[in-house]
Amino acid sequence: MGKFNFSDEEKNRWFQFDIDTEVQIKLITKRDLREIARKAAKRAKLTGEDEGDIADRLLGRAAVMGWRKMDDHNHPGIIVNDQPCTFCPENIDVLITRSIKFSRFVNQMCIDEDEFLEETETKNAL
Repeated sequence: MGKFNFSDEEKNRWFQFDIDTEVQIKLITKRDLREIARKAAKRAKLTGEDEGDIADRLLGRAAVMGWRKMDDHNHPGIIVNDQPCTFCPENIDVLITRSIKFSRFVNQMCIDEDEFLEETETKNAL
């Protein structure tokens, strides 16, 4: 059965990224995706920068709300070049444009309505 939830309520949740790290992801709507594409095209035209790179950064900043180590929320849980990678917009940009693993994870999770619906249904059942 096709099940849809067209709510304007912003949805976000923590998803397990690897064995000990979780990333807080916001559900991105079709409207959000169109706006990201529009902004990326406009910025690419003005700057000559690659439209795909701009779109990746815009999506990353729209979708990624945080990251942390699962059992120690004071640790960011992501290590880059042997250093803890704190959560900030610039580090989202680096991860989303330089890591295929991170980019693929964010892209998949931020548009997966089923995951967000599943969490809502689980909460409502309790």
